Amino acid sequence: MRSFPNQLVMVHSAENLSGLGTTENSRARLPPEIIAFFMKEGGHSLILRGGAGTGKTTFALQTIEELSAIERSYYLSTRVSDHSLFSQFPWLKEKFQRGETSRFTISSNRTLEAKDQKEKQLGLTELKGIKSLVGKEAKISLEIGRDLRELETIYKIVETNEKSKQLIVIDSIDALAEKYGETCAKIILTIQSDLVEGYGANVLFVLESADPQLDYLGDGVVLLKSLEYQRRRLREIEIMKLRGCEIQQMRYIFTLRGGRIQSFGRTSDVDISLWKGWSPIPDTGERVSCGIEDIDHILGGGLEKGSIVLLELGHAIPTSVSTAIENSMVANFVAQGRGVIWVPMRKASAENLRNRMVGIVSEGDFERNVRIPEKAIQIGTAAKYVLPIEGSTAYDDFNWQNLAFALQDSHQPYLTLMGFDTMESIYGIQVMDQLADYLASIRRNKGIFVGLAPPSADSTQRIADLATIHLKIDRVGGTVILYGEKPFTECNAFTFAEKKVGGHISLVPIL
Repeated sequence: MRSFPNQLVMVHSAENLSGLGTTENSRARLPPEIIAFFMKEGGHSLILRGGAGTGKTTFALQTIEELSAIERSYYLSTRVSDHSLFSQFPWLKEKFQRGETSRFTISSNRTLEAKDQKEKQLGLTELKGIKSLVGKEAKISLEIGRDLRELETIYKIVETNEKSKQLIVIDSIDALAEKYGETCAKIILTIQSDLVEGYGANVLFVLESADPQLDYLGDGVVLLKSLEYQRRRLREIEIMKLRGCEIQQMRYIFTLRGGRIQSFGRTSDVDISLWKGWSPIPDTGERVSCGIEDIDHILGGGLEKGSIVLLELGHAIPTSVSTAIENSMVANFVAQGRGVIWVPMRKASAENLRNRMVGIVSEGDFERNVRIPEKAIQIGTAAKYVLPIEGSTAYDDFNWQNLAFALQDSHQPYLTLMGFDTMESIYGIQVMDQLADYLASIRRNKGIFVGLAPPSADSTQRIADLATIHLKIDRVGGTVILYGEKPFTECNAFTFAEKKVGGHISLVPIL
């Protein structure tokens, strides 16, 4: 049996762990169902399981932190030393140094004698192998007087603070069982009976494997997984059960960035019309910003002049996602006096686009710098921003010299933004053949082309073959993710978050 030196067995008390330190980390969070489960009246047990490296210890520590305002919490580490914990979780070390936590050293071997204690600690008494003190014969399967110092310390803590809401985290139950020469099931049953049901404490059991055979012992079960998606890693929290709690979302994508768990709920439509005013993102050297700071970052600082960009949209992407991307790109070019040729997705009318953008950018800037092609026979306004086209062939309608003349009051580089659902509805599925000369002109004149391709588009592969940048936007469960094929990137959760400059879009790497 493995030896466990006393200095590697620790109980940490956390009474004031609120606040995550930085603005970025302030968004770190566990699924709300987990917090609601532990906040319910009475004691509850949660089994947390998963393979190596899935984030179980991070989940355990963060549960303590997120409940610190309402619960006294204690962390029993049976495998990992203080030094290792502090190395892996620098934020935890900072809190200890600031005096926001206190440490309980396990050194006592306490005999429990009070009658009410015995009634609530029958499981521990049996586990220790102590005979009944009322004279009845008891079947003893363990050695009498067995040393269970770690468990006894936990019992003492719970007993001392019985009137307070308490959370006990045991990381891991496997190591504790191995040390005591017992089964995980026996120890879980003992703690469930004594601490959860007897004292009304909350207990989180960390298991070192994903094996479900002990699930029946806990009031709740959560499984952490590391998955492969399109040759990239995804992390997932699966809520198997939470007795007495509604599970609004069974699976959550999450990241371990910064040593914290940040889970992502369903990406739903948001009101983009609430975006008012625009602070443009300036160029980085020779690269031009796309208007979304985090996309610029994964592209090495922005778009190179002459770029052909494909944004491939998967199934069931909320409308607000594609709308936010279009708005951000157009706004960043317009705010810097640069010209935009805009064929919107979903065949939105020029007037609707103007109403959508005015308020984000000024009306004058929009009318001066944006041209929206519309069939001449369908034009309902003579506004300057409407560009009449025949609609017969894209070869004739998208002529670089003609479009550059229409944008003569704007600065270069020009952005051409095309939704290929609209382009194919006007010109047919062979539209890419008709755009060959126009794309060549964009490269030659150092412009930027961005094609938005929904799942229904037939042109996607043709654009992908020509693209210098190819980004994909998919939906996994309820969460929208973005990742790069050119350049290759890991998955990023797509969220809406306030930004000082550019569009209010945040990409959070799934690490």
